[in-house]
Amino acid sequence: MKAIKWGISSIFILLVIIGGAIYGYLKSTLPDYSGTYQVPGLKSEVEVIRDSYGMPHIFADNDEDAYFAMGFSQAQDRLFQMDLARRAGSGRLSEIFGSSLLNVDKLFRILNSTVSVEEWEGQLTPESLRSLKAFSAGVNYFLANNDNPLPIEFKILGYQPEPWKVTDSISLMVYMGWTMNYAFKTELLHAAIIDKIGEDLAKDLFIDYPSGFPAIIPKGENPTPKIGLGYLKALHYASDVLGFNYGGASNGWVIGPEKSKSGHALFANDPHLAVTVPGIWYEAHLCVPGMNVSGAMVAGLPFVIAGANDHAAWGVTNSHHDDADFYLEKLHPDDKNRYLFKGNWEEMKIVNTSIKVKGSEPVDYKIKLTNHGPIIDDLNKHNSSPGYAVAMRWAQLDFPKVFKGYWLVNRAKNIGDIEVAAGYAKSGQNWIYTDDQDNIGFYFLGGIPKRKNFTGELPIPGWEGKYEWDGYVPDENQPHMRNPQQGFIVNANNKIEPEGYPHIITKYYATPDRFMRIQEMLEEKEKLGPKDFESMQNDLLIVMARDWVPLIAAALENKQLLETEAQALEKLKNWDFRAGKDQVESSIFNVFLNYLPENTFKSRLGDELYGYYLTGDKNIPFNVLREFIQNGKSRWFDNPETPETEVMNDVLAKSFKDSIHYLEDTLGDNVQDWQWGKLHTLTIYHPFGKKSALLGWFFNLGPFQASGSIFTVNPTYFKISKGFQVQGGSSSFRRIIDFANPKNSKSILPGGISGNFMSPHYDDQLKLWMEGKYRPFVLDRDEVLKDKMSLLKFIGKGI
Repeated sequence: MKAIKWGISSIFILLVIIGGAIYGYLKSTLPDYSGTYQVPGLKSEVEVIRDSYGMPHIFADNDEDAYFAMGFSQAQDRLFQMDLARRAGSGRLSEIFGSSLLNVDKLFRILNSTVSVEEWEGQLTPESLRSLKAFSAGVNYFLANNDNPLPIEFKILGYQPEPWKVTDSISLMVYMGWTMNYAFKTELLHAAIIDKIGEDLAKDLFIDYPSGFPAIIPKGENPTPKIGLGYLKALHYASDVLGFNYGGASNGWVIGPEKSKSGHALFANDPHLAVTVPGIWYEAHLCVPGMNVSGAMVAGLPFVIAGANDHAAWGVTNSHHDDADFYLEKLHPDDKNRYLFKGNWEEMKIVNTSIKVKGSEPVDYKIKLTNHGPIIDDLNKHNSSPGYAVAMRWAQLDFPKVFKGYWLVNRAKNIGDIEVAAGYAKSGQNWIYTDDQDNIGFYFLGGIPKRKNFTGELPIPGWEGKYEWDGYVPDENQPHMRNPQQGFIVNANNKIEPEGYPHIITKYYATPDRFMRIQEMLEEKEKLGPKDFESMQNDLLIVMARDWVPLIAAALENKQLLETEAQALEKLKNWDFRAGKDQVESSIFNVFLNYLPENTFKSRLGDELYGYYLTGDKNIPFNVLREFIQNGKSRWFDNPETPETEVMNDVLAKSFKDSIHYLEDTLGDNVQDWQWGKLHTLTIYHPFGKKSALLGWFFNLGPFQASGSIFTVNPTYFKISKGFQVQGGSSSFRRIIDFANPKNSKSILPGGISGNFMSPHYDDQLKLWMEGKYRPFVLDRDEVLKDKMSLLKFIGKGI
């Protein structure tokens, strides 16, 4: 008996020792935020003050020293995230994860093939190049002088990060542009749906579908169906792996002095992206002569993408810009490296690349380029007919001066400076902004192709030369406004161009719900202040529910209802239309949102296309459903698999009944137990946490019960397939800027500054974010010093 006790005690002691050793090792990976470094080449002394949330406030005498310190600080906090993003953008994930990500690497090699990152670097403006070089030097100084072990992710994957290069920041910019893009998925989906059901029915599924649009292939060419589905699979897989499979949205609004309680302009912004750990955004503050700026950065870039300085504030919303087109190329019958263009057989340019694969031999890969862009057929297993190939053109690659736009806006002194910066910051975004002189404004940033003879909604024949880009719309002709008479500006990914605008920006705008609700709240009060903006950013009212619940009730008037159905309907009738996590009504309506598109579209589209139609851009099917329901009829309401002819009320009633059956099966037959938070949960995933429950226990945050819905101002997206876990599209930061009283300015992240799960700053903002609260947004040095928790200094050698 003694021997057994001694044995158990010995095992326990051994486990304690092992556990202590592991804990000690993990703690040793945390960076040291205090101390002094002597750095060759540094021009002056730099201070990095960390506040109580671990956010770096950098004070320097010149730009290059500040950007050096920014590179060092980001590497301290987000090195693995930075390395993963540059690998994604340059097509090098297979090196560390193996062959499962080979198609993702091929996708990004294709994206980079038209203009290489080295060519981008050669076209950077001088200030952009200097900034990126200084930032890279800071990252590399950390790599060379960090005495602690690197974050545990590197140990798990068994590799060491390489030195950072300017081209890595460029790859990261390409990667971020890809994550925000809607056109990549939608255009080929249009074509695939036409192949499945014909042009007549398909035109109902895409708002403003142009009649008489040129056929994908002229009659007699006879391509096989399912064009592009393999490519769509590659895109969706890449999005899922990288955490961007549910699109992006945003809110931004600004009021002028006549609408503000203080008599000065007031600004708000909250982009809706995937909520991950570490988060997409890194917040930091840089102060040098001529620039005192703070806000959201992308880890791996030195510029504030959305934030404020002493004189201006600006925010970003996704424009849903259609900046990509697909061309069907006709190949030479005897030489697949030649393609027809305007009657001549042109030679494709061949780009040879080799992809390293962990555990396997490198994969040599040839990318073929036409004058329209790279051929994507290697990703497209259901490719076009023999004799054809699909090429892709993307506008983002034509604007290598994008960094200068962010360099300029970080230093903007007034609204005019912001508008000059907008001419360089070409991306699929909008800016909403204000200055300290109470001007307010809006600018669409994306390069708008001047398309000849087509709208960009479908693939077009490339060989005729009829459907080309004729340059880009000049900056001054892009949608923008300054100081409108209504005294406020709102963008929630809604339509931006005025009626009669002669160029196509996109057909993929978000549903109008968030825009309508924000405008409604702005108009409800004569004057608003920062507290009003806080309430607005956290608003949970579903405009779509307010519009549709009376129609659901009307559709059920003459239907026989089971007891639970009658109880559920009565609750809906008395609902305030807010998607609170404790509300039963929110469960009923949001489950209804799953069944309504299924009962409308699925029977004709089939499982595969229906899945792509919903996940490519969920705004499209719900904009279509809004149109159908507003009209009160559509041939799509009829299910061709039944002998009856169904109409709108039949589909509304069936979708409601299906929802109640689902809730009974999932949560029981007591309606009072159907609280939304039981279905609608938020887990914030680390890249390792999705595949491994063990690693997820360490890295992930949650699950938490969540309020909100797809179309609320404070959104929490879920997948439209009867899975209600939050999938993305939540506020990736919230910010309110008040120049009248800077102490009213505030911001919050859904996690923290650090990417190291051992750090207190891994999740120290999460509780505030979930409760709709904020932390101070600070630009004043004296205010920074009041919350100082650590000081790190860099001193140039010889100073």
